[in-house]
Amino acid sequence: MIFGCDDKDPINDEFEQYTGNYKTISFKSNIAVDLNNDKVTSKELINEINSFDFNDLEIRPHENQLNSTKLISFFFPKTWISFQYPGSPEGWVEFLDYGFSTTYQFKDNSFSLMENSFVEESYINNVESNKEVKINSDLTVIDDKHLKISISKEYYDFNTSNWVMLDLEILYEKY
Repeated sequence: MIFGCDDKDPINDEFEQYTGNYKTISFKSNIAVDLNNDKVTSKELINEINSFDFNDLEIRPHENQLNSTKLISFFFPKTWISFQYPGSPEGWVEFLDYGFSTTYQFKDNSFSLMENSFVEESYINNVESNKEVKINSDLTVIDDKHLKISISKEYYDFNTSNWVMLDLEILYEKY
């Protein structure tokens, strides 16, 4: 008897088409908020946050990686806020990418994350103010170019002048 061996893992073939880099195309909240102090509230926060770029999500391994570890890296916008600027006593805000990585398993068109929460380290007026971020769902395949996930994360709402916990649905597009 002769057996042929293929060095490709059949499980890899299932998710290989989804590996690579993604940008955020929708960052939708369950409630309307004003995150950038422009006096406009919105549920679609893609226009409220200025830190989205072309590396908001990375799924490894991919063609540019030598390491075969199955790793997902998210870059959710983190609020950097100060109430100490004389010209902006109501608050001056900037958004920074904040990374979180975890391993995964791929099954039934979704990436099941091994860890589903993390602490986002941040400072407000030079005082530590860490926030927990909870990932509420698996990263789900919509089609060959789009993935989605839902998270719960606190952001400062200038409309209410308070930190609010938002339930967010994030849609990614592969580039």
